Amino acid sequence: MRKTPRYVEIDNILTSAIDVPELHRAAKKFQPTKDDVVLVTYPKCGTTWTLQIVSLILRKGEPLTTSKQYFSFIPFLERTTTAELSQMPKPRLIKTHLPFHSLNFSKEAKYIYVARHPADCVVSYYHHTRLFHTYFFTQGTFDDFFELFTKGEVAYNDYFDHLLDAYRRRKEPNVLFLTYESIKSNRRQVCLNIARFLGEEYYRSLLADDEAILKKVFEYSSLEFMRFTVNDFWEIQFCSVPSEEEQKSNPVKKNIARLLQEAEKMGEKSIGKFIRQGNVGEGKITLSAEQMKRLHDRIQEKTATSVVMSLWESI
Repeated sequence: MRKTPRYVEIDNILTSAIDVPELHRAAKKFQPTKDDVVLVTYPKCGTTWTLQIVSLILRKGEPLTTSKQYFSFIPFLERTTTAELSQMPKPRLIKTHLPFHSLNFSKEAKYIYVARHPADCVVSYYHHTRLFHTYFFTQGTFDDFFELFTKGEVAYNDYFDHLLDAYRRRKEPNVLFLTYESIKSNRRQVCLNIARFLGEEYYRSLLADDEAILKKVFEYSSLEFMRFTVNDFWEIQFCSVPSEEEQKSNPVKKNIARLLQEAEKMGEKSIGKFIRQGNVGEGKITLSAEQMKRLHDRIQEKTATSVVMSLWESI
């Protein structure tokens, strides 16, 4: 019998069992302003890497140094209360995995979308789901997860629906569409492109004083640096029981505490690290020949009327 991660369904969207309906629904109603930068991604497609780059640009090359500071500066829209969002200083950097059609799209705000090849996404998503023991999937196999992924029965539903929804928005003036692979191959240029999208003042600041800020952005957005910082932030936030005060202020924190205690009783333990290899092409190594064929068939089925897969012609 195949194992399945523990999910909840909120308004037809599968998501982690730590999530709560009221915050998901509030996220859909949230109206961004001209001072907001919203990062929209399907899970495991470059979210954290892009957030690191954007936060460094906004902070003039200064990295976030504690878990509390990190998650206060970069809130997860579906897990943040309206009160918490309203108290944030501007400009706000907000992340969400909700698809564009579920968001209250604003022509004033700036949106960044990051796409990743589905073969690499599914591998990374499998390891992610085993890492967080609130999914109760530490004994799940890659074959188990691949079956769910190809049917769109994972958190945030179907990869291709999410991608195609964003691809249709890619030419809107307040949307910057990126790929994970471009960050991997030419991070310096991506940093400059993001800065210019955010505003000329950010672009100019990166290049001023012999590119002093750009050099810091590049250094602190390296995977090597992030493995020793952001990995710890995520473990503190989602793999340790929140304080009583945190649980009172946010219902997601209360769910995390409850599920972590349940997972401990069941012997569930985190496997791996949040930031792993960050490589391009891991899917080709991990997927069997039969799985590659099935994924290719799924690609043909879902993208027959789109040129979206041309994003990865060279892979």
